[in-house]
Amino acid sequence: MWVYHGVTPVVYGEYGLGVPTASAFCDAEDAVVVADEDAGTVGRHVVKVIAGVRVVPCLLIVEDTTAPAAEPVTLEFPSGYEPGPDEFIRDLRDADRVAVSFAGTYDFSPAGEQPVTIHLEDGAGNQSEVHAAAVVRATVDRVTLEAGSDVPTVEPFLTEGFHGELMDAITEEMMVTPGEYALNVKCPENGRVFPTILEVRDTVAPTGAGQFLILAPGAQAASEAFLTESADETALTYSFAVAPDPDSREIQDIAVRITDAGGNSVDVPAQVLYSSFGEVTVEAKNGFLTGTDLGRPETIPEVFRANVPGTYFIRVRVDGGTEIARVTLVDTTGPALTAKEGSFYTCHEYAPEDLVEVEDVTGATLSFAEAPDPTNDQPQTFSVRAVDGAGNETVSAFPLTLLVDTTPPTLYGVTNVGGYVGEPIAYFKEAYAEDDVDGRVEMVVESEVILSRKGKYTVTYTATDKSGNTASKSCTYTLVEPAVTNAEVRKMAQGVLREIITKDMVTAEKLKAVFDYVRGRVHYTGVSNKTDWRLEAIRGNTEGKGDCFTVYCLSRSLLDELKIPYMSVTRRGGSTRHYWLIVNIGTGWYHFDPLKTRVHRYSCFMWTTKQCLAKPYFWRFYEENYPPIATEPFDYDTVVQLEKEGKLP
Repeated sequence: MWVYHGVTPVVYGEYGLGVPTASAFCDAEDAVVVADEDAGTVGRHVVKVIAGVRVVPCLLIVEDTTAPAAEPVTLEFPSGYEPGPDEFIRDLRDADRVAVSFAGTYDFSPAGEQPVTIHLEDGAGNQSEVHAAAVVRATVDRVTLEAGSDVPTVEPFLTEGFHGELMDAITEEMMVTPGEYALNVKCPENGRVFPTILEVRDTVAPTGAGQFLILAPGAQAASEAFLTESADETALTYSFAVAPDPDSREIQDIAVRITDAGGNSVDVPAQVLYSSFGEVTVEAKNGFLTGTDLGRPETIPEVFRANVPGTYFIRVRVDGGTEIARVTLVDTTGPALTAKEGSFYTCHEYAPEDLVEVEDVTGATLSFAEAPDPTNDQPQTFSVRAVDGAGNETVSAFPLTLLVDTTPPTLYGVTNVGGYVGEPIAYFKEAYAEDDVDGRVEMVVESEVILSRKGKYTVTYTATDKSGNTASKSCTYTLVEPAVTNAEVRKMAQGVLREIITKDMVTAEKLKAVFDYVRGRVHYTGVSNKTDWRLEAIRGNTEGKGDCFTVYCLSRSLLDELKIPYMSVTRRGGSTRHYWLIVNIGTGWYHFDPLKTRVHRYSCFMWTTKQCLAKPYFWRFYEENYPPIATEPFDYDTVVQLEKEGKLP
């Protein structure tokens, strides 16, 4: 049996206030309460009250009887926003969890203020209400625009479905000055004024373009002087990101930093040259740049040909030192035209370049301003327009009298030749036509040759020049049955050339190798088969004997493989025939005859006709059937050297 004697055995406590003190149980001043950690929670708890020497167990009953409490909030928000009930209260107080809810149904779409009741209920069922207010704004919180945008109307600041009037002016200066601007909008629906914010941001870096400046030594220039342009929607400041060195006399790469009011910046490259020459403009010429051209005769420019317009940086010696001059070569002089000397003929179409010479430092293109009449053989005038590379134009008129060409072309190489049954005939292998006015002219062939039948046939060559002058010449083609094929003679020739020709030889050296080989290979017997040149070429090389026809055939087969131009020649008159070649490797036509006999020991390698007159009867030929033979003796060593240097025509 517990003896309480002044100790209350049962005490009620409020949840959230903790375990009551000992005074709730007894009046003893020295009494204390000993309780478990959970004794402050809702429910029944046994605690011990110690008073003096007594320890008395008591019952603590903890109950939750206090309703939640909170402070109301007047909440402002734009239309369309759906707030939660907890946004309308603050400083929520209760020992237990509290459910917060709207006490009714609310429409937050109309602008203006309306009362809102918030219902609070804790875990013990204690309830209370808080009366707050909702203010639905007709404006958005803020409108953010990029600096430089147009001044906005009121619409961007309004929420959907509302109207309003800006109470504060938005200026052009505000739109180019980053910052936040407080504005007010009046809503005509309820007459209320709502706040909003215009935020002007600058997020775009400035732009700019640098330039090349030439400054006098010691001169100063502000950073913005190196810019040809700079742009931004806000105010700009300038500084050097890479500053110039005024003591340098080289071209310097620098950088100008452009910074806008929003703190965005860009570094723009530029260049500077400290030089006492400044900008120098010189007329282009066919020659070298001089100090006089630069306006400073005492200076010495580096070697520089001044014939191509453009801008150049030239090093110049000045007072014992070196500076760089920026020189712009210009062409302001029109082309000079002069008439060409020479004979010009009717029935010919001439280009301007055929009739006039043009001289200009930059070259020029020509066209007829008035073309000549190619059918008129009386004195006439034509004019030519010349435009140079810089666009300068010259138009000049010239007199012209066209001559009448009455001389027909000359036909060369139209001689009696042989061919083979069933094989195509190369009519123009050796034959061609030359006109004293037109040069090489086309020939046409009238042939009676029946390729499938051996025999002798007449072939007529005809050539007509541009003036209509015509020349014809006939010869005899003799077709024989082929004893050997073209492939066989080529195979023989290729085998010989592999032995006597090396890759590093030029044409003149190859020609001399062929001459020496044939001259040493064919032993003269005075006998050959003159009906089949291919058969005789193979026989002469295989047996190593024959006559002048054998030498001619073997030479021809080798020159064919080397693609060296030649023409076949037969002796004029005499009791016997003699065969040899004339050859042209770009030096003109020369006689080529490797024949060697006991009595004929002349070495006719690339001889002139005059040299052949040492034995006139032996090499007499119908000169009118062949092109003119070169008159200068063939200098083998010189020709080889010119050919190796690429200087041979």
